[in-house]
Parts: sequence; C-alpha cells; structure tokens
Amino acid sequence: MRKSHLPGSRRTHRTLARVAALVVGLTGAGCDGILDIELPGRIPSGQLNDPSLAAVLVRSVVGDFECAYNNYFAGSAVHSDEYETANSNVPLANWGERSITSDEDDYAIGGCEATSAGGSNFGMHVPMHTARFQAEDVFNRLEGWTDEQVADRASLKATVRAYAGYTYTFLGETYCAVAFDGGPESPPEDALARAEERFTEAISLAQGAGNTDMLNLARVGLARVKLDLQKWSEAEAAAAQVPAGYEKLADRGDESDRRWNKVFYIAQQVGAYVVAPALRNLNDPRVLVAPVIQANGDTAPAFNPDIHLWVTTKYPDLSAPIRLASYREAQLIRAEALAEQGQIGPALAILNTRRQEVGLADVSAATQAEAISRVIEERRRELSFEGGHRLNDLLRRNIAWKVGANQFTARPYGTTTCWPFPTKERNGA
Repeated sequence: MRKSHLPGSRRTHRTLARVAALVVGLTGAGCDGILDIELPGRIPSGQLNDPSLAAVLVRSVVGDFECAYNNYFAGSAVHSDEYETANSNVPLANWGERSITSDEDDYAIGGCEATSAGGSNFGMHVPMHTARFQAEDVFNRLEGWTDEQVADRASLKATVRAYAGYTYTFLGETYCAVAFDGGPESPPEDALARAEERFTEAISLAQGAGNTDMLNLARVGLARVKLDLQKWSEAEAAAAQVPAGYEKLADRGDESDRRWNKVFYIAQQVGAYVVAPALRNLNDPRVLVAPVIQANGDTAPAFNPDIHLWVTTKYPDLSAPIRLASYREAQLIRAEALAEQGQIGPALAILNTRRQEVGLADVSAATQAEAISRVIEERRRELSFEGGHRLNDLLRRNIAWKVGANQFTARPYGTTTCWPFPTKERNGA
C-alpha cells in the first residue's frame, strides 16, 4: 500500500517557473526528422516566444525528459529487486537498500549530473517535474502560434504531448503521492489520468501529422497507462496497434556527466551496485548480465572489494541509449490484459511466440493467476534494467519486497516502497 503524505508543491512550482522564465536548457544529441537540428546550448528568455525556435524548444523538452528518465530508470532499477547495494557509503547505499526517505536531498533536489555541482546519484523529483513542466509550457506556446508561423506544428505538439504523457506515467506508477504547479497533494492515480489524456491527444495529433514515431510511442504509453488503470480491454486494443519491430530509445552521450548513462556509470564504473543473484544464471538470452572479468581471469571487485562485480551488459558504455518503449513491451501488455480477461490461451501464445524466437521452451498455466504470474516473470526478463517496469510491477502487483539484510553488506533494508513526497517540497523549503 502506498503511504499518504501532506500537501505541497509550491517549492518545485516556484523553481520551475523561474526555469521557464529565464532559460530553456538543451542537450546535445542526435535526432531524426524535424528535430534533427544544431543545438545552441541555451535560449535567452526573450526568445522563448519566437515561433522560429519552436523546433529547438521541443528538442529541449526531449532533452529534459531524457535527463529525468536516465535518473528514473536507474534509480528505480537499484531500488527494486534487480540490483543489490555493493557499497557502504550513504546515501549511495540507501538507494539499493530501500532506505531513501522523504528527507533525502539526493533524491528530492538532486539534478541530472553525475559528478559535477548540482548533480546526484539518481535525483528523482526535480528532474521529473522539470521535464513535466517544460512539456506543458512548450505545448502552450505551440498552441499560441499558427501553422503559418511554425512548420510541422501538429507534429511538434504530438511530440511534446507524448513525452509529457511519460512524465505523468512515471509519477503515477511509482510515486506515493503527487502535486502539480502549486496544487495540493493528490493520489498517484491523478497523474495516470493526466497521462491517459496526454497520450490520447498525442495519438490524435500524430495521426493528423503523419508522425508514425510519435504515434507508436504514444500508443505504447497509452497501453501502459490503461494497464495501470486496470482498463484491460482498452490496454490490449492500444497495444495491439503497435507494429512489430517498433522501438524508441532515450539518447545518452559521453560528452558531459549530465548525459552519461547512470546505470553504466554508477553500477559498472563505480561498482556501487551488483546484479541481484536471482537474475544471474537464468540461461535466458534476454537477461543480459555477466560478471566483469579482469585480465588475470578473476572477477573484478565492486565498490566494496570483497564483493564480485556483476553488471548488465545491456549498457556497454556511458553513451548507451535506454529503451523507452517498444513492440516487446506492447506485446507483454497485451498478454497481461488478455490474461486478466480470462483469455489464458491467447496470453500464453504471445509469451511462447517470443520464447520460441529466443530458443526457450514454452511455458504453461493452468489458472488465470498462473498466467498473470507468467506474464510478470516474462516482463521481468524481457524488460530488465529499463523503464521502471520492475518497480511498477512490484508496487501494483504487491509482489514481496526484499526484507531482512543485504547479503553483501549486512545492512538492513529500509521500508521505502513507492517514491516518497519530499519533505522540502511539503514544507515549501
């Protein structure tokens, strides 16, 4: 059960309003089509209302989202049962031992940078609300301009709406409570409702603009939110429209620590976390994990040198992109939605088609509960170390959390499950 917290969002609202009034930060990254442009770095506040810069503003929305997603996917992975802490430094160790609380500044006000000033291990709250606020602000600017002033305006609006949908999705899936733009505390379902609205609008805009990339990104997002809201038939219908082979990646880079892939940096380079034993030796080609072997043939040490360093090979370097949405995810959503509606055979057929593709034996289920459990396990493997999927499943399916003490550090696990509403936010500090 998610815990309730006191109201508050005034501090973040004031901070984000200042961000919008002063500058829009940009990240240097490649992209396709209308967003494939040279990025100047920052836009002076006086130019924010210049329609000729619309595409640059939209790229800034994508950059802010990718920054937040980088922290979110990595922090969620170490907080869930995918990793174990392999260090004893606070607060670094707390992230992997369920001990991050509402008082922790690294969580509440930390930024995207990994090593430079203003950064954090996995700063969650401010980056996510920055991405959300910028998406809403830029969409409103696009609404105020005309098609004559802005080329591909509908496509740009679709992009902004799709990425906004994902910020609300993450807030709704794994936060204990949410608050928006100076408003009171609300249950996380309010964020999911906003996500549903944003994705629905993104689909309509993308269809009208012929933007198939944003169309399918929004379809995956809408299917995901419908599943969260237990709208099983609607989730299956949305997911069924995602074409085979579709995949959307969040870009990363090695040119600055703001753009580093956080899982690669903190888990592999720093060695602060190791892959949980339950995910090792599964003999499943989708679960990309391995020990790091040194030149002498020994397993490399983690941050604590008496712990063997096991990592995911899904991210081979600092610039490795992170999957945001895909046909694979959509098929798993379909399977779960079908199983929830009692269609066990079709649900298992989806799972087994994929298992056959990767050379694994078919799975079976005698009951609806077994079929749903099979889907959750397949998602744990197929989408491991990405997207916050495992943390969401732990929360919405009431899967047992790791308890007792971390076998590697002997430190006791904390009681944090969903991401808490920050104390500084609540107090307006």
